[in-house]
Parts: sequence; C-alpha cells; structure tokens
Amino acid sequence: MAKFLLLSLLLSFSFASNQVDLKINPNIKKYLTKEEISYIKNKKIITASNEFDYEPMDFNVEGIAIGYSIDLLNILAKSLDLQVEYVTRPWTQLLKDFKNGKLDLMHTIYKNSKREEVFKFSFPYLVGENAFVVRKTNKDTITFSDLKNKKIGVSKGWLEENLANKYKDIKKLYFKNLEEKLNALSLGKIDAIISDKNIARYYIKKYGFRNIKVANDIIEENDEHLDKYYFATLKKNSILISILNKAYLNTNIEDIENLQKKWFGSGIIGKSIFNFQEQKYLDQKEIIKMCLFPNFIPLSGIENNQPQGIVSDIINELKYKTNLDFQLVKTKNLKETFEALQTKHCEFIPTVEYSEKNKKIYNLTKPYLSIPYVAIGKKDKEFFSDISELKGKKVSIVSYTSLVKQLKKKYPSIQIISVNSIDEGLELVKQNKVYVHLTLYPIAKFYIAKASNSDLKIIGRLLKPLQLSVASVKEDFLLFSVLQKSINTLSQVKIDSILNNWTEVKIKKVINYDFVYKVLIAIAAIIFLGVWRYSVLKNKNREINRINKELYASKKEILKKKEEFEAVFMYSKDGIAILDKDLNFIDINSAYLNMLGYEKKELLAKSFLILIPKENQEEMQKLFKKIFKKGFIDHFEKLCIGKDDKKLSTKMTVTLMPDKTQLLLTSKDITSIKLLESQSKLAAMGEMLGNIAHQWRQPLSIITTSATGLSLKADMKMEITESEIKEFSNQVVQQADYLSKTIDDFRNFIKVDIHYLPMSIKDSILSAITLTKAAIKSNYIEIIEQLDEDLTIKGNKNELSQAFINIINNAKDKLKEIEEAKQRRLIFISTKKIENKAIEIKIFDNGGGIEEAVINRIFEPYFTTKHQSVGTGLGLSMSDKIIRERHQGSIQAYNEEFEYEKEKYKGACFSIKLFES
Repeated sequence: MAKFLLLSLLLSFSFASNQVDLKINPNIKKYLTKEEISYIKNKKIITASNEFDYEPMDFNVEGIAIGYSIDLLNILAKSLDLQVEYVTRPWTQLLKDFKNGKLDLMHTIYKNSKREEVFKFSFPYLVGENAFVVRKTNKDTITFSDLKNKKIGVSKGWLEENLANKYKDIKKLYFKNLEEKLNALSLGKIDAIISDKNIARYYIKKYGFRNIKVANDIIEENDEHLDKYYFATLKKNSILISILNKAYLNTNIEDIENLQKKWFGSGIIGKSIFNFQEQKYLDQKEIIKMCLFPNFIPLSGIENNQPQGIVSDIINELKYKTNLDFQLVKTKNLKETFEALQTKHCEFIPTVEYSEKNKKIYNLTKPYLSIPYVAIGKKDKEFFSDISELKGKKVSIVSYTSLVKQLKKKYPSIQIISVNSIDEGLELVKQNKVYVHLTLYPIAKFYIAKASNSDLKIIGRLLKPLQLSVASVKEDFLLFSVLQKSINTLSQVKIDSILNNWTEVKIKKVINYDFVYKVLIAIAAIIFLGVWRYSVLKNKNREINRINKELYASKKEILKKKEEFEAVFMYSKDGIAILDKDLNFIDINSAYLNMLGYEKKELLAKSFLILIPKENQEEMQKLFKKIFKKGFIDHFEKLCIGKDDKKLSTKMTVTLMPDKTQLLLTSKDITSIKLLESQSKLAAMGEMLGNIAHQWRQPLSIITTSATGLSLKADMKMEITESEIKEFSNQVVQQADYLSKTIDDFRNFIKVDIHYLPMSIKDSILSAITLTKAAIKSNYIEIIEQLDEDLTIKGNKNELSQAFINIINNAKDKLKEIEEAKQRRLIFISTKKIENKAIEIKIFDNGGGIEEAVINRIFEPYFTTKHQSVGTGLGLSMSDKIIRERHQGSIQAYNEEFEYEKEKYKGACFSIKLFES
C-alpha cells in the first residue's frame, strides 16, 4: 500500500512538473476553451503591426512602438501571458506582409466588406466620434447653422469636406493636416474644424493649445460621425481574435478608462450609442412595449405587475445604459406571449430561442444567453450522459417550446408528455408518472432549491444549449437596431454575474437550518474567543489601510506626473535640458541636441557654458546666480555656439526645480526669426528712402526755383527788393524745416527701441501715413481716415508704424495695377473700440482683393505674388509677427465688397485687434 501511494505521488509530481505554468488572468482564463489555452501555451509570442507616424493610435519613436492601440494590446497580451513583437513599417507594406502571413495581428484597422472576405475582425475596441473643435470663447454646443458665413478648416478628401459641402453658406479653407488646422484655429484664421474628438484632444494636449476646446458631437445620418478601430487576423488564425475578444471584455474598465485619459484626456466616453435615425426614432417614441414569459422563474416571470428573474436584471441594465423606457404587457402563458408579439400588442420579447424558424417570423438579435437544458428526476435515478438513454421512457416538457418538436423528430422512441407549467411537470416526476422533466438549468436549480425537502435532483444534461436572443416585430427594423445595440452594451461578465446571482441566491434556500443551528453552536465558542482579538486588531488594521490607501494614491499621482513630464520632455519641439547646480548637463532632449548638432554623450556631465561665447560667459554666470535667488528668468535672448562653431540665436527660459539643486532650461532657435526681422527692416528702410526721395523733390524744387529767379535778376541787373529777399529767405527756412522733419521721422523709424509704453493708436497710424505720403500721392491714391481719439495700448509706436506701413504699401502696389481713368484709387483706415477692451483697426482698399488660392499664405515669410524686383515677401510676415507675438493681438485678411459714395467696390481688408492698456 505504501509503495502504491509513493508511486502515485511520484507520478503526480512528474505530471505537474511537465505542465507549463501559464500566468493568465483568472478572470479571463475561466472563459477560454482548452483549444485557446493550448494556442497561448504553444504560441507564446505574437507578431503585430506598428506604423511610423499614425499618432496617437499607433506610431514609433526611436525604435519604440507607442500609441493607444499599442498600450491596449500590451495590456491584453500581459493578461494572457503572451509577448508581442512589433514590426515597424509603412502601412501599405504592413498590410501586404499581413496578407502573406508574415504578421499574426493587425490593429488600428477599419472594417469593410472587402476586408471581411479575408480577415477576421474583433469587437471594435475604440469608437471615435467626430465633433466640432472651436476656440474656448465659443459656446459649448455648435451646429452647422451657427457657422453660416464663417470659415471652417478642412483637408482634401476627408469626411469634414463632405460634411461642409452640404452647407453652401460655410466657407472652406484647406489645410494639409490637423496640426495646421489647429494652428489656424488658435490664431483666429478660421472659426471651427471637424475632427475625431479623441485625436483632437491628443493634439491639443500635445501642442498646448490653451485657447481651443472640443465642443459637441456631430450627429449625421448613416453613422458618419463614427470611426471604429478593430484588431484583425487572417481567417485561418481566427482563434486569436476569439482570445482577444474575451480578454478585452473582461479587462478592468478602470484600466481602459485610464488608458483613454492618458492619450485623449477626459471626457472620451460618447453620450449615445445610437445613430441619427435611431435617436430620432427614440425621441418620437415615448415607450417600448415588452412581453415576458410569465412562469419561467428564475429566467422570466411577473410579480405585482413587475418583471422578475434574470430577464428583469438584464432589462434594468439596458435601462441604465441606454435610458430606454420599457412598458410591460402582461400575458398568462407562453402561447399568449407569442400571440401578443405576432399581433403587435407588444413590440419585443427579451428571451426567444435563436432559430431559423423564429428568424423568419421575427427580427432576432444575436444570442446573448446560452443556457443548457437539464433533466430533473428523483434522487434514486442514475445520472445519464446522453438523452438517447431515455429511450422508451416518459419525459415531460412545457408545451409550446421548440424542444418538444426537436425531440419528437430526433428521438421518436421517447414518449413526450406536454405540460402547461414546470410545477405540473415536477409533480408528474414525484408521482412517477414521468421519468424526468426537461427544463433550463437556472429554472431547475431554482425549483430544486424551492422544495428544500424534495427528493428531486438534476440527473442529466442535454448537449445542445438553448441560445436566447431578443425578438421584435418583423416590420420595425429601427427597433431591432436599437435593441441589438442595447444588447451589445452588456458584457459577458455582467451577464454571467446576473446568472450566478440568481442561481446562487436561490441555492441558499435549500439549506437545512436545523443543521445550520448545530454548526453555529459548535463554532460559537471559537467566534467568542476571536471577538477580543478582532477588536484589538480592527483599529490597527483600519489605520494601516488608511495609510496604505494614502500611499497608493500618492504613488499613483507621482507616477502620473512623472509620465506627463517624461512625455513633454521627450516629444517637445523646443529644446529642453536639466542642469545641476554647477550648470553641468544631467539630461537633454532630442530637440535640443538636433538644434545644437551634438550627440547626447558629447554634452552629458559637461558645462552649459561651453555653448556660450567666452566674452558672454561671465554675464551668463551672473544671470544663473539670479535664477537661484529669484526662481526663474524667462524669455531672454542669447547667442549660443553649436557643434562646429555653428552660431544660433536662442530664446531661453530657466526655472529652478523644486529640489533647489537642479535647473530646467528650455530653449528655442530664433535664428531664422532674427534674420527675418533684419531683412524686413532693410526692406522697410528701402521703402522709407524711396518715400524720402519723393518728399524731398517738391521742397528742393521750390528752393531751386526761388534761387534761380534771384540769380537771373542779378544777372540782368534788375532791382532786387528787400521784400523779395525776405520772401526767398522765408521759403528756404520753411522748406528746410520740412526736410528736417522728414529726416527726424525716418530716424525715429529706424531707431532700435524695445520699450513697450502706453501709446496712441492714432499717432502710430498718422506716423505711418506721413512716412508713406509722398509715394501715395505720386500714385494718385487717396487715403480716407476715420480715426477715434483716445484709443491707447501698451506697445511700441515704431514697431506698429512699421506694421501699418507694410499693409499700406501692399495696398499701394495693388492699386497701381488699376487704371486711374477707370476708377478712383482708395485706401480706408478706421479705428474703433469693441467689446472686452479690444480695439479694431481696419485697413482696406478697392484694389479688387486677393486671390482665394493664396489668401491663406500671405503672412508666410518670403511668400509674394509680386515680381522679385518689387516685393521680398517679408512685409506682411513681419506685420503678422509684430501684431501677434509682440503685441498679443490678432490679424486676419479677407476680401470684402463695399459701397463708397454710391460706387460699389471690392478689395482686401486687413482686420487688426489690439487690447487697451
């Protein structure tokens, strides 16, 4: 006997040692088949797709696959004890490799009928909804009617272009990508865009657009506002999709929500699962009438005019998730329930067998409950494993169920006794009038538990389970669609929980309470002795739990902040570096290294001062000493030396970090901006010299003419009177003063003045008009002014004058193309105060306007429609920079039709907004 036991133990140990200990999440493993578990054990590693640049869903940074889809797949793989090997290639190559069997899995893929012929798709793991994106000053709810006569940003060939084309009053401006559209929206060049709101939130967060928000969803017919993302395999590998579906449906919902918040921010969950037509149908329909099978507890029943049983809990879940309102229509039995649906006294039954016959009569949703049939017999009967063993025996079944016909057809030797209720069938079993009663498993457990002293038990099980779905009237397809989507909101975990709840609760009723009392008395002494110990430990455990929760919350918050900082540090377009107290580099991001031309290892542990010219290093050290005292210095400009003596103009901000031992330095390359400013100033000076030449001609002509007259009289020995000499002197002095004032105006214009002080808008405009007056007059152009008094801002008069001069010169060049004989050449300049302490300045002309194809590009550096000898393309770019960056204002250009002195004109209008000091 001992040898036998020892041999058994050795065999058991040997068998156990040969098993692979898979670390599959238990909540998922219980839903996996043996075949699926075997697949995981043998597969171990799956190969999956990874694109280069499909942010934020699927992209690659420095050889690492990242994105929402990547993170989700990693979570699912970890819960299944699988490893993922990502293959990074362009999308077209990935799709080709996938079709050729070189990849196991594709993700972030849309489903269409052509792909479904070859691929097996998962449930959608993310539904992206298109929404309006506007500036934060707009209201939260936007419609297409609100965008009438406004500008919307679109990309060629995308959904938003199709949507905007439906509304002729909305003006479309085209951009290459979402980042360009968000920039234009932030700067006020457009009024709204349409985008997948998840992706829009990602880009807003990534690029720090603080004045933009995602507004309401766009509800359009045919689900045009939805983008669904799937996992996909080849059909021959569909077992992997089954495994991923089960893993996804049983993944903690908090993990999914945290993942969505990480990539898209808060507020991702959509408000409705229904499309436009379905929502309209529900809005017009106050209630949906429902029938139930009345006597099938715990599956279905009615008590006090309220649904009871498993179906009741499922209906309540649907109400909670979809806000649907169901009204119960009472029936007496199974037959009457079906008749009520067929005559449309009610609109659906939630528990109808999914069969080909029923599909011809009703609209059936996909099955959501799979329940086995079992046999209830007396305890003295042996368990049977196949229903064929009941040959020649009597079996009772509730009439009007499909099982009756199925058994009569397949097993004619079994005597079927139809009964009106389960109670009637069980009574026949007790009286030995039938061998067993066949019913569904939950119903069997309920009735056995109900009869606590009964000698009944489950003695067999049918192999084929009953598939239950929701049946609705055939003619109402929209109702079917609503019910199907409602059922789709229920996870298998929730359905299993409802089933277990009803079976477990009822089992408790079969407990023999006499036995329970004896057990309770037996353990009462143990409980009593444990009370004192429990009371001592209770308070300590409560305190420990509180501390643990606080530590966990703090750790979670710290990790979150760490991840956010690392993301900003890694992906920022600006250069970022961390320095120690001796100004040595601790860490440097890739943007800063690219700016300077260094490799990371070349700068680590070296002093930041090696990037500063020697003559400026002492000054920079003093600046850093101030930072350690003050805490930060922002937006100061310094010359830096990159690799190979590359000189860079940079704008830096340095902040003392909380630990007081490290500095955070951000740096932006402004070399091109400095070059642009220099070139723009030179171009403006050229314009000014031309203006001075125009303005000097008339005074010099007057002086020359007067001098020539006096000289001629002297040569002819004519008398020159004292009054003539005085008149000549006065003219010379007067014209000399005018010339001197012109020189002063020019000197003020070119003077470098970086101070921003309270100043008059009117004075700045008049200065610009004075400096361009000669060129304007020589081209027969009229300037019509309408300038309000006492409009002041904090700004730089010379810079604003330069901005206005560039716009006036632009109008002048356009007006020169118009023949003077055909129409007057006009420039209008007006100022006025508008809401929120803002000042609007309008400069427009009657030159015919700017071509629509280029109007969005006129503020780009070096962009010009003029000949190279006439324009550099820097003037309007510099005006845009002066107004937006240096005076925190806005500028936009558009074509406008107007009427002046009963004549109709069209021209370009530049609208500038500045804010009062």
